[in-house]
Amino acid sequence: MTIRQQSTSVSRIVMTLLALFGFAVALTAFSSGASAASTIEVNLDEKKINFDKDPVSAHGTTLVQFRPLFEAMGIKVTWNSKQQTITGTKDNFSLVMTINSKQATVNGKVIQLAQPPQIMNGNTMVPIRFISEATGALVAWEPYKPQILIYTESFLQELGVTKAQAQEAINKELARIKAEYEADQAANPPVKPVPVPNAPKGSGEYKPAVSDAVDLNKLQGMYYGFREDHGGYECGGICWDMYTFLPGNKVLVGQPANGGPETIDCKKDACTSYTIKNSKLTLGNGKSYSIGKKNGGLVIDDVELTRVKPSTANLKLSKKYIYRGYQGLIGISSGATSWSKTIAFHANGTFESDSLMIGSVEGGSSRTQGGTGKSTSGSYRVSGNTLVLAFGDGTIENHLFFIHEDTKRGELGDIHIGKNNYYVD
Repeated sequence: MTIRQQSTSVSRIVMTLLALFGFAVALTAFSSGASAASTIEVNLDEKKINFDKDPVSAHGTTLVQFRPLFEAMGIKVTWNSKQQTITGTKDNFSLVMTINSKQATVNGKVIQLAQPPQIMNGNTMVPIRFISEATGALVAWEPYKPQILIYTESFLQELGVTKAQAQEAINKELARIKAEYEADQAANPPVKPVPVPNAPKGSGEYKPAVSDAVDLNKLQGMYYGFREDHGGYECGGICWDMYTFLPGNKVLVGQPANGGPETIDCKKDACTSYTIKNSKLTLGNGKSYSIGKKNGGLVIDDVELTRVKPSTANLKLSKKYIYRGYQGLIGISSGATSWSKTIAFHANGTFESDSLMIGSVEGGSSRTQGGTGKSTSGSYRVSGNTLVLAFGDGTIENHLFFIHEDTKRGELGDIHIGKNNYYVD
């Protein structure tokens, strides 16, 4: 290979790093505290590896689901549930690891691990750097996105680049990113935490549903479902129906006024009595809805509902979420409007939010209404199904909060705040 060809191959590595790492300064308004999109991304030979459970960091070691990693690397996997061992084989390579053991065997040689394989929430997690390097791959860690890049020996050979050359290119690019990140941090200091009060207390009547299967004679807990809002004139594109069933045949329709369902106090809130007869839910105020079950779940007015599950104690979020809505047909209907709202949560308990609205004038052309958005920041607390936001100006807001079960966007990739659905874009 000529020097020019070799230089071109190294340049490809650098360009890949530019594309995959991204620019540190792009963090801008959402750079405070920790990176808003702090789910660790893993790329193998320029292709992203998709995991059902997000990678986790444990004492400086990144653990990932073993099967997607092994399969992406072309390693044959064997799992022995009785002995709790994972075996991976490929060509002249063999690897054996045991759950909760810091000893692994690579090609018959015993190796000590910094962190052992573990089972987390039913997922078998393994140390990614150890496995990658054991196969001869080059591993790079970019902490600001954060991201792991793996280059296999065969991939580097195809590029005509040695490990040393690739490592040198990676080191230079990481140094550049670090300099840009530090300059950005200096220009955009982290959000200053502010005290966050406890969530409002309700009467104590509310009890969450404990099963997805419902009994129409013993309804309990909060349920939600959505309806399409064509044109966006009712709810901005999607309407969310909510019903909270309480003891004594009481129900609150819509989202609670002070946050999650646990804040409900029927002496102050708009609870009403209800009866169910002949597949009809009739409220004390005279309103009625059709009611039934589908696959064991609750259905009201033909909307399939899902039970709201309480969040885990001391839940910390560390992603950037967006909500989008619209009214009319943007670019076609005069007066049509679309909007987006973003909020970035950091694991240190701070947040930043921003919003942008786009409208159309006569003739259908689009414009950005700069005065309609605002940037705010502060601290947050998740308690039960209530999100408490404490803004830097002293404002306190309490919102309904729950997690949507969306496996495509990963763990905590899809949440509900107030009346809107926020998700990782």
